[in-house]
Amino acid sequence: MNKMTIKRFKLFLASSIEKEEEWLTEMSKRGLHFKKYRLFTYYFDENPDESYIYQIDFREADDDYFQLYQDAGWQYVDSSIKRFHYFCTKAGTEGSKKIYSDSESVKETLQRMMAFYIAIFFAMITSQIGLIVTWEGWTIQVILAVFIAIVIILYLYMFYTLKRKINYYYK
Repeated sequence: MNKMTIKRFKLFLASSIEKEEEWLTEMSKRGLHFKKYRLFTYYFDENPDESYIYQIDFREADDDYFQLYQDAGWQYVDSSIKRFHYFCTKAGTEGSKKIYSDSESVKETLQRMMAFYIAIFFAMITSQIGLIVTWEGWTIQVILAVFIAIVIILYLYMFYTLKRKINYYYK
C-alpha cells in the first residue's frame, strides 16, 4: 500500500506541549501518523490500521537520551530546533509510560523552555533597535512594527503561561 503524505499547518506555542501531544495523538486515531515538523507544518503518513500516542520533550539531546526513550518503548519521530523531540508508541502498548513526566522533571523542562525563549526574546528585541533608530514612518516600517508587536504579545503570553505552569509545580 502506498503511503500518502498529508500536510497540516498548525500553530502551537511552546507552553502548549500537552495540547500538541493530544492533537498528534488524535490525528493518529484518525489514521494520520506524524512523521515530520517544519515551520508550523506537520507531515503525516496515512494508515487507518494503526494508532499511536505521542510525547514531546524539550531538552538538548545526545545518544543516551534517545536510547532511554527507545528502551522505554518510545520510537523517535523527529526534532525541531534541536530542542523539541517527538516520540511515539503504539496505542495500547503495555508499560509505555511517559518519560520525564514526574512533577520535578516537568518543572525542569518548563524552566529550560523559559530560559531558552527569554534568550531568544531579548535577542529579537535587541535586533529591532535599528527599526526604532531609523524610524521614518514608512509603510514597511509600520507593517514590521505591527508584526513585531504581535510577536512580542505572543511571547509575553507564552511567558505568562510557562510561569503559571512552573508555579503550579512548585506547590
